[in-house]
Amino acid sequence: MTRSGNAIASSLRREWARLRADPWDIAMLGAIPLALYLLTWWTFSAGVARDLPLVVHDRDRTVVSRNLIRMLDASPGLNVVLVADNEAEALRLIRAREAFGLVSIPADLQESVLAGRGAKVQWAYNAQFSAHSGSMTRDVRAVVATLSAGIELQARARRGTGPGQAGVQIEPVQTRISTLFNENGSYIPSLALPVAFTLLHMFVTLAAVTAIGREFRAATVPEWLAAAHGKPAAALLGKLLIPCACFAVHALLLFVLFGVVLRWPVQGSATAMLAGTALFITACLALGAAIAVFTSSLRAALSASAFITAPAFAFAGQGFPLLSMPLSARIWAESLPLTHYLQMLNNTWTGGAPLRYNLAHLAILLAFTLGLGVAAWLRLARRMHQPATWGKQ
Repeated sequence: MTRSGNAIASSLRREWARLRADPWDIAMLGAIPLALYLLTWWTFSAGVARDLPLVVHDRDRTVVSRNLIRMLDASPGLNVVLVADNEAEALRLIRAREAFGLVSIPADLQESVLAGRGAKVQWAYNAQFSAHSGSMTRDVRAVVATLSAGIELQARARRGTGPGQAGVQIEPVQTRISTLFNENGSYIPSLALPVAFTLLHMFVTLAAVTAIGREFRAATVPEWLAAAHGKPAAALLGKLLIPCACFAVHALLLFVLFGVVLRWPVQGSATAMLAGTALFITACLALGAAIAVFTSSLRAALSASAFITAPAFAFAGQGFPLLSMPLSARIWAESLPLTHYLQMLNNTWTGGAPLRYNLAHLAILLAFTLGLGVAAWLRLARRMHQPATWGKQ
């Protein structure tokens, strides 16, 4: 084994001995992240939102209005929790978050339908909950459109029009809708999968921050560097190899959980996903190492790590489009490894993108790894000669 290899191995053995003496750090590399991955899966395990509560204010109380209420309640995504006597009672349920929308049926609904006049059913929803309201709005529109089409077909049939001709007359121009990549609109690939890898990103960065920050806090930098034969690069590599291996196993378990157990296999390039995930882990380790070395304080490093990683998902373009963000937010988003990894994840896992579509993302993740890793190495080499910076909390 070369001198560099011996230095890395010596640093690795020292780190393994330290980890075996600290059950909490062992748990942070194993049981705790795994439990949170499973919690994320369990949270979104239903896949599709069902039985979202709404309230109906029926001022008509006729056969037509009762049919509408029955159809609303029969819709898989909706659940009529109350037919209210007045709007005040309905709004009370919405403010109490016992319902997320209100269908208000006018008093002259059946009369207007029988007379051939237009009638309007009012749909009011709580827009504070965009996921709820979007799904419910789609289902309410579908139910009302189905009821309306059924009434019109019956009317035209009574006038002697055939069913096929009546359908064309009702909707002469039709929209043909094709859903790409996530046909049933499941939350598992669109939210659970990105959130799980966001947790991975947080724990990987935290592992690097903790491993290096403890050396500064305990003022054991000389012993750490001595174990690596005075080589800063070997000291860093030896310290980070264990979390790198642990979280690589975590990533493979996530692949098995979502791809095999939950039956959402990778549709695109498996090579891109494996290489991208490996580079993502090394980029997060390099980020944590740079934070720890530049702050030289475990407390400051933990704060900086939380500041960077905790809100990273909000900037990754999953909840709000990246292209619609202000310039400053867009710059911050592009400066985070998670943003580029989740873009590759979405394109490849469910989007079916081939390897060539992900080369830019792979190059960016590699640049994060090399850039932050070199920065941490150079800074540590300088800190070797600044003992006054050791021993900070």
